[in-house]
Amino acid sequence: MPSAIRTSTRVWRWYATSSMTVTHASTTPMAHRLRITRWSDLAALLDPVGHCADPLTEGRALDWEGIYGLAAARLVAPTLYAVLAARERLDAVPTPVRAALAELHRLNDARNARLRAVLRDTVRYLNAAGIEPLLLKGSIALLPDQYPQAAARMMSDLDLALVNAPAEHGEAVLRAGGYFDAPNVDPADYAAFHHVAPLFHPSGDGYVELHRGMLPASVPAQALPLARVCGAAQPLDWDGLRLWVPSLEHRLLHNALHHQVADGGLRAGHRALRQLLEFAQLRALPGAAGIAWPGLLAALDRVGHGVAVRAYLLAVQRLFGQPLPAGVRPGVRAHWSQCLAWLRIALPRLAPQFDLVGRLHNLPQRLITPSWYPQKIRSLCQR
Repeated sequence: MPSAIRTSTRVWRWYATSSMTVTHASTTPMAHRLRITRWSDLAALLDPVGHCADPLTEGRALDWEGIYGLAAARLVAPTLYAVLAARERLDAVPTPVRAALAELHRLNDARNARLRAVLRDTVRYLNAAGIEPLLLKGSIALLPDQYPQAAARMMSDLDLALVNAPAEHGEAVLRAGGYFDAPNVDPADYAAFHHVAPLFHPSGDGYVELHRGMLPASVPAQALPLARVCGAAQPLDWDGLRLWVPSLEHRLLHNALHHQVADGGLRAGHRALRQLLEFAQLRALPGAAGIAWPGLLAALDRVGHGVAVRAYLLAVQRLFGQPLPAGVRPGVRAHWSQCLAWLRIALPRLAPQFDLVGRLHNLPQRLITPSWYPQKIRSLCQR
């Protein structure tokens, strides 16, 4: 039997018989124990609620260099430092790793301060034109009074939608204020995309994406319509600036659908730990207790994406011990998705094959999207 198949069988057996959270190295396949243990230990250290057993109290040596490498690669190293500092557990971390985490936290804090300034300027320009933005995804973490350790979140850009104007109107306002395109970006390529071309702040400290819709065309618009999100959003005064924030329910759905469908997490079996952690952090907020998940999933089933969100809820349960919502039963496909995800972690050399599956699934949609062709040609020419 090929070794990959033997390992797949072992991972499935381990997955099917393991406890609700992944904590004990002795239950994992011997040859790939370390990779899975790093993931489980890192998730337990980041656990926003305390459902996981604390690996610092289990009396075993932790692979701190491996945990640090995984946290850095998965964009959660600043959050790990912030969590350990808040719990007064930094003394348990070896000095070199602690120093490296502290430096990444410092650098990320400085970057987020610059992004916060970019966000302020962006909202100010839009407000001056009578436009009120709806903050999406990571941009919300830059606001005060978010979930614990939100300020340590790593981010690449600022996603916004507009509640009272088309995205193109906001784009014109920002361009008039000095925002500019990246040299290798043609705005025409984004004509059929779910957001306009990225616009860099005049300082160059960050860029903004103004959304026409919540998700790419690979996700049916009715799964999470922008109009519905705007209708349920909450207004917020940010030091005199007028903006809106989606409801907690819509923030959770946006996170899950983006990871599982838009980014191919369900089909390719990849796990973006930063997004999964933020989902767990949002679900831990008091307001999440009243979300009627069975009804939401039934609506998503009608557009073909209920399984994706069930699998996501299951992934969060497995990583952070967060119980499934009442009335939610994942089903076989969701459990199989978890098996594939842990197989990919145990055997990273299979990642290209998993990614190919996701790309092939998205290819028909791309072939009928006119803007995809010039983007692909430009990408090939730059190689």
